Amino acid sequence: MTTREEYEQLRAFARIDGAIVGGLWIVSFAFFIGEFSYPVLANLALLAGVASIVTATLRLKRFRDNVLDGVITFGRALLYGMLVYFYASLLMAAAQFVYFQFIDHGFLMTQYATIVSTPEFKSMIEAYGMRPEDTNLIIDNISALRPIDIALQFFSLNIIMGFCVSLPVAVMLKSKYKRKF
Repeated sequence: MTTREEYEQLRAFARIDGAIVGGLWIVSFAFFIGEFSYPVLANLALLAGVASIVTATLRLKRFRDNVLDGVITFGRALLYGMLVYFYASLLMAAAQFVYFQFIDHGFLMTQYATIVSTPEFKSMIEAYGMRPEDTNLIIDNISALRPIDIALQFFSLNIIMGFCVSLPVAVMLKSKYKRKF
């Protein structure tokens, strides 16, 4: 960043875009939870997740073209992407905490326990060399997590994912040439 004002401008736009991406993640999470009752929602969950990445990329391109006159360095594009995913991760972590603390009441773990107890799943894990007791232990360990633990775990995962996505996007969208009108 060359000036403090440019840095503040970048952060302001990244907050707005992070809220948009976070909203898409929350919708995707809601579809994921709903897919246990309505399987068609699984496709919508995937679509919303992919749409969030496309949206973040298009918003960065729009920021570059409309605000920065088509000029953005790799570092600035990377910082912008990382900030967008950081703000989205904060929003998603808050939503997941609220869900697991006040809404879930063991629903998700019950669904996973039901899936794990099916004969098809048992034959699949045996094909991979696992024992059914191992999957029960995993389910028990996950069930023991507090809502804040789950939210922080996903927060960390989303930050890492956001950094990994931001790298190629920053490479694709960096530009040193001003737009011609």
